[in-house]
Order: sequence, then structure tokens, then C-alpha cells
Amino acid sequence: MDDVSLSNKRSCPKYLATLGLCKVLNSLPMSSPISTWLKSLIVAVMLMVVVGGATRLTHSGLSMTQWKPMHVLPPIAQQAWEEEFSLYRQTPEYKHINKGMSLHEFKCIYWWEYGHRLLGRFVGFLVLLPLLFLFKNIPNWLRGRIAIVFALGGAQGVIGWWMVKSGLKADPSVSHIRLCVHLVMAFIILSVLARALWRFEGKSFKKVCLKDAALIALIGLTIIYGAYVAGLKAGLIYNTFPLMEGQWLPDEWNFYQPLWKNFINNPATVQWLHRLLAIITTAYSTILWIKHGSAYRLITIKIALQVILGVSTLLLQVPLVVALLHQAWAMVVWIVALKTVWVKK
Repeated sequence: MDDVSLSNKRSCPKYLATLGLCKVLNSLPMSSPISTWLKSLIVAVMLMVVVGGATRLTHSGLSMTQWKPMHVLPPIAQQAWEEEFSLYRQTPEYKHINKGMSLHEFKCIYWWEYGHRLLGRFVGFLVLLPLLFLFKNIPNWLRGRIAIVFALGGAQGVIGWWMVKSGLKADPSVSHIRLCVHLVMAFIILSVLARALWRFEGKSFKKVCLKDAALIALIGLTIIYGAYVAGLKAGLIYNTFPLMEGQWLPDEWNFYQPLWKNFINNPATVQWLHRLLAIITTAYSTILWIKHGSAYRLITIKIALQVILGVSTLLLQVPLVVALLHQAWAMVVWIVALKTVWVKK
């Protein structure tokens, strides 16, 4: 049967063209192994971030004291477990925080960190294996994007170990700045994958205007300060809202000198800024919705839900499930925001 071409990705049978149904066919979601692959990569990266968050919240991130990229299998024999535990007992975290921990307790934190690293390797295989099988069908531009994703993924592994090393020194706490870099890299990878998916699906892109750039900047800055809050454990203080123990601005906001250090290293100031940025972002997105119409409705709703999750995390003093939902929803907000400012309706 002759086909009437609709695009470079889908054709319309002649009888449907006669009935005027080609537009209906073209509007339906396209099923493609490459599209499914890209979506799977996005989900895998998001899962990687959530498991990383769980590793941090369960205080498991320093349980593996060595970085062996080619080492995949976990300890199995009792002797192997004893060797891993012996390495951990030499760390400042064990000596100052977890002294007296049993082997069984060590296994509980070890599995979180091991699972996080194993998932990273899985994401790497998820990038490479389908690439080999689908190579002939992948356009050249997409091959380049996948190469970038793979390189960024490798860099992310190095950044992750760089972050862990910061907690293996005298002070057994991971650098919140390195934690933030680790998270930002994950969001960069998500952004590259999302744009590649939308381009492959045939979506048209628009030039980012100033008002949209401001929205992305506000969301990005709020996420960065969320990482600072997490790294400094600032969510465990001032567990009230909207005031911070009866104050709009805590007294110790300027504790460090010079003053700029408070905006990076002071837990109270960092939490205050995270709150402030969330409120400003919500208000700004709402204004865009009111002034420019429904194009900003979805992102405004997503941001509002994120604020509710954030406040809940704070008031409940960072319970694991709610905190992970808050972290996962940040990625949803980011992707929806990118689609709002990049993709033409």
C-alpha cells in the first residue's frame, strides 16, 4: 500500500490520508526503541540520584573506603566481610561516631553504598549496550550526545569518589560543596538526555528568553542550596515554618567572617536562603502563569508541590521517605522547567 509521508519518522497510509486522519496519527505518541532507551536512561539517572540520597541519609556513604572501578562483586565470604570492616574501622567516622558498631550493622550501611556504586555501573552499561545494538539506526547527532553522556558519567564517578574522600579525613563529614558538585553533574546529565529525547521525538525548540532564563536560574539556585542544606545537615535545625524558631532571620546568620562564608558554610543561613529561594521561585512562576498563560501552569504546580514536600521534610525533621520524595521531585521540576522554556508548544 502506498504511504503518504508525514515526517522523517512516521508515514501515513493512503486510506487514512483520504479520511483526513493523518494529523490524528501524527499526534499519537511514537514508539521507538531509541526513544524507549533514552527514557530508560533518564529514569536510571533519577534512580541513581535517589539511591545516592538514601545512602547519604542512612549515613552509609563512607562505608566503602576504597575506589575500585572494575570491582563489581560484593564481599561474600566471612573473611571478605571482615577485611572490609577492618578497613572501615580505621576511618575517622568509625572512631568518632560509630565506634563499637557490629559487623551486622556495618553490612547494613555497606549495602547502600555498594548499591549506589553498582547502579552507576549499570547506568554505564545501559548507555553502551543499546548503543552497540542500535548504532546503525542512531542519527549522528545523537551518537555525539550519547558520547557526551558517557563521558559525563565517567566524570561523575570520579566526582563521587572525590566527594567520599573528603569524609575519610580527620573530620568525618563529606564536603557539602563536593556533594553539590556531584548533584549538579547529575542534573547536567539529565538535561543532556532530556534535550536529546525531545529532539529525537521531533519536537521544535525555541530561543530561551530572559524571563525563562530567570526561571531556570531560580530553580537551579534553589536546587544548589538544597544540596548545601543536605550536606550541612541544615534540615535538622529550625524545624518550624514559616518562621525560624520565631524569627524571620536567625541571629547567627552572620556568624562567620568574612561575611560571604555564611552564604556557603553557615547551616542556619543556608537553610534560610533555601527557604527564601523556594518562595521567590514559586512567586515568580505564579506571576508568569498569570501574565503569560497556561504555558507556565504545569511548572508552577510542580514547584508548589515541591515546596509542600520541602516544608514537610523540615517540619518532620527529615524522615527518609519524605526527604527522598523531595529530592526526586526536584528532578521532576527541573525536567518540566526545561521543557517549558525549551520546547515549542
